[in-house]
Amino acid sequence: MNLDLIRQAAIELGFNEPISIEPDATIWLGTNDDRTYLTAAQLNAVKTKAEQMATNKETTRQAALDKLGLTADEAAALFG
Repeated sequence: MNLDLIRQAAIELGFNEPISIEPDATIWLGTNDDRTYLTAAQLNAVKTKAEQMATNKETTRQAALDKLGLTADEAAALFG
């Protein structure tokens, strides 16, 4: 999943920077010397929120393409 969406989801759920996201999707807050790891429930909430945000983003993108009468391939050709 997109790390930027995960960070944004964490912030929207009330977590404050600094937020670190490990390659294995472990998320911790604070400095390297003073880490606070998210609980399993908190991680699940962040992942669920990020998935919702990704879905909303895709729905908005598709609606814009539909409004313009373009397919995804046509848009990619124009802006790619």
